[in-house]
Order: sequence, then structure tokens, then C-alpha cells
Amino acid sequence: MLGAEEYIQTFLETQKRVADATERVALSIKAGMTELEIACRLQQELDHLSLPESWYPILVCAGKNSGKPVSRRFHLPSGDASVRENDIVIVDSTPIHETVWWNWSKTVAIGNDPFFHELCNQCDDIVQRTLDYGIQSATTIGDLFDFCMEQIEKSDLVSLDSRNDVGHSIFQVPAGQKVEDTPLEQRLFISEEYRNVPVHGVISIEPQVGRKHPTDGTMYGAKQQRVLIRQG
Repeated sequence: MLGAEEYIQTFLETQKRVADATERVALSIKAGMTELEIACRLQQELDHLSLPESWYPILVCAGKNSGKPVSRRFHLPSGDASVRENDIVIVDSTPIHETVWWNWSKTVAIGNDPFFHELCNQCDDIVQRTLDYGIQSATTIGDLFDFCMEQIEKSDLVSLDSRNDVGHSIFQVPAGQKVEDTPLEQRLFISEEYRNVPVHGVISIEPQVGRKHPTDGTMYGAKQQRVLIRQG
């Protein structure tokens, strides 16, 4: 395992490349592509970064699948789910190398429906405001959680996460260890359960928020991301 400072440096050196690759694939999505095709494109991008392994599977959620919690327990990329002319797509990657894993989520609106564009933009604004608050003021996980949930409510959105959390820690794991082998007690979530824990280490702010479309009553979701690092 790496020391604390070496871990942060290693994480930062690759995190931007992972984010860029994820966003590059997300922004290339066109109507007619399947979730599985998008996931394969992202895997190819990560392979080019010498990151062929994932701590958690690549997730792609298009259309109504975006309204489900982003988790392999609920939905994995499907060859039967295609992007529509007007749609929304969530892309989430979690590559790993040795003891370090990275994470990036990006949601894009496809086509011209203002509903999907507004949902993406509002989610992004919430995440950025929460990051700014985390940098400037937050001392505990409860501070971050309360602030983010308040922003979600003010935006007339709902949290879609199955655990009702709005992010999690990103930490070292033993080489080759995947999420199913990682005890839950080793993880930290931005949630009520961890309210009194100080903000420390690498914290991923990534709420999944949703709203029902006024024309079809279907719940659609968005998930954007920023990373807060608190050392010392």
C-alpha cells in the first residue's frame, strides 16, 4: 500500500485522464447507440491508458434506465437499450491499477429536449456548489450531506441513490480486490450514517438526482461528479 502523500499524488496523476476519457466517450454518444456499445468504447479508452481492470463495472444508463439507481445491482449496460433522438445518458467508470482506483461520472443530454439539458445542468450546478462548500466550509460528512440535499430540494429534484447518499470516499484497496471483496465498513458514504465523520482523504461528490418528465411521467436521472481532497 502507498503512503498517504504518495497515494494522493498517484491518484491525481491519473484521475484527470480517467475523467477526460469518460467525458470524451459521453460527449461522442449519438442516437441509436446501445448502452453496451458505449461501455465497450469507454473500455477501449481505458485500455489505451493501461487501465484494463475495473474496481466496479463500467455502467451506462440511457433513457428510463437513468431513473434507476446507478448500480450493477439494478442495471448493467445492455445491447437492447438504445439511445433515442432525445434522451439522457449516464456514464460511470471505475478503473483500478494495483491498489489505486479512480472514478468518474458524466451525464449528457442527447437531442434538443430542454428537459434533459436542464436536468444535466442542474445536477452539475449542485455538484459544483457542494464542492465549493466542501472546500470553503464543511468540516464533517454531515455538513456535505446536508448542503447537497438542500441544493437538490431547492432545485425541485429528488435523490435517486438506493442508499440515499450523495457520494463516497475513494481509497486504496489491496491489489486485485474488487468491490464485492471490500467490506462495507471500510467504505465511507456522504450520508446520514456517517454524519459525524470528519471530511478527510479523497471524497467523490456524485449525487444521482431525478425528475419526472412532464410529457410521459417517466423518472429520468443525472449523475455528475467532482472530487474533494482534504489532507491532514
